Amino acid sequence: MNLLGIDIGGTKTALSIGNERGEILVDQRFPTDPDNAQKTLTQAVQVAEELIAKAGLTVEQIDAIGISAPGPMCSKRRMILTTPNMKGWDHVKIGDFIENHFKRPTFMQNDANGAGLAEYWFGSCKGKDLIYLTMSTGIGAGIICNGLLMAGVNDLGGEVGHMTLDLSGPLCGCGKTGCWESYCGGKNFADQVRADIAKGVQTSILKEAGGDPAKIGMQEVRAAIRTGDPYACKKWDVFIEKMAHAVGILLQSFNPEAIVMGTLAIHGGDLFMPQMLERIPKYAWKSALDVCRIEASALTNIGELSAIAIAIAGVRHSNKG
Repeated sequence: MNLLGIDIGGTKTALSIGNERGEILVDQRFPTDPDNAQKTLTQAVQVAEELIAKAGLTVEQIDAIGISAPGPMCSKRRMILTTPNMKGWDHVKIGDFIENHFKRPTFMQNDANGAGLAEYWFGSCKGKDLIYLTMSTGIGAGIICNGLLMAGVNDLGGEVGHMTLDLSGPLCGCGKTGCWESYCGGKNFADQVRADIAKGVQTSILKEAGGDPAKIGMQEVRAAIRTGDPYACKKWDVFIEKMAHAVGILLQSFNPEAIVMGTLAIHGGDLFMPQMLERIPKYAWKSALDVCRIEASALTNIGELSAIAIAIAGVRHSNKG
């Protein structure tokens, strides 16, 4: 199959032409306009046409189109419902726009679901019942059971970042308190560090960021931890504890063969995975933990593959009638 993938993110949109083996023939990225969906989608169409030609194909030779986008979203209506980082995209019928232009079958899922499908077909845990965790600005899950995506009745099945870990915890962007994402989402974590510094907390994290609070991120926190900074170490301790707590809940709830983790785990090195794995036994049975691989994703182009995987899943579901 020849497949067109469109991965829409808050900062970039990535397009690719690939096949059912996960081979990317050509790809290209450009900045997403978070306030203007029409502008971004128009550019996506133009880039897609260029990539199709570059791949030596015609539009008629594209078997399906897959769109990966942030949630909460509606896969049936093929649109983002609402997202705090992309105000101009609420209720825009993305799938209709793309399908009306190319006249090819078009399927849409949220980015975590797409990543779960990509891991299932192309990743190191290929063919296993697995949970893929997006772990960057926010936290979400793509849950694969018996080879099928578990998206839920209205596409909220993978919104695990909003599991409540502590009702008295920090306020989350979703409006609840104590969500997993409020503790471990990259944006929330960095915002809390900046707020503490503004209150007078002394930490070398600010020095690692060149004195600019706006540049504080996980990289700066990890650098401060390696120097033994007390505040950074304490903050990271809570982060790892909540991460282990939430992953333990997933182990108990789904009993998966694998949990594959994204960006924060990939870049966390020895400060992330070993520390988290050491604490998980407090939150999950040994019998569930023993049969589950927990690891960072090895896929370097997960966004492009997610969109391609969504197209594959759409075609296979359609063929089953």
